[in-house]
Amino acid sequence: MLLAALALAGMAGAAQADVLMVDVNNGYTTLAEAPGYQGEVAQWSVTNTTPVGAPYDSFVAYCLQMMESVDQVGTQNYTRVSFNASADVQELYDRFYSQSLTSAVNAVGFQLALWDLLGQGDATGFVTGLAGAGAAALMMLDEVANGTDPYEEGQYELISWISEDKQDLLQAVRTGGGEVPEPNALVLGGVGLVALGWASRRRKTIDRG
Repeated sequence: MLLAALALAGMAGAAQADVLMVDVNNGYTTLAEAPGYQGEVAQWSVTNTTPVGAPYDSFVAYCLQMMESVDQVGTQNYTRVSFNASADVQELYDRFYSQSLTSAVNAVGFQLALWDLLGQGDATGFVTGLAGAGAAALMMLDEVANGTDPYEEGQYELISWISEDKQDLLQAVRTGGGEVPEPNALVLGGVGLVALGWASRRRKTIDRG
């Protein structure tokens, strides 16, 4: 299972084994349902108990696999490897990762959008217990697919943390040093009012292939 996960994530370089403790970050979590899925959607706060130094001692992470669970009791063994992101996933991080650190709505929306781009699930099929989170996900996906607003490219290096029996995690490290991003000028406001328009535009883009 571990070898398959490494191949899927597109790893490069030598792997580094670490012992991590995982917990919900700032309460940025909600229960959600989708076809074939029922469970938690959250942004995770990770503490590395293995002395490795910044930026790997503590960090925020998102889930790579929709159907795997996160164990919030005790520590877990993980292997740290580089993640070769697709252009869409990299753009999602460059455009919206900083917003995902500011509220539960943005965090959950970001996770749903990430799962969608990774082929784990369709963001339009999720019902969450957090008003606005689904609309935020659709807005992010529409901007990745159709957005023309300028943004800083390549802001983050993505690091995957692979577990043999628990949820694999994805960490963003600020290019040039530091995990905490600069504030982004784009504000996720009014998403509920225009979510249907964004979803329609995104479906048209996908239909065109």
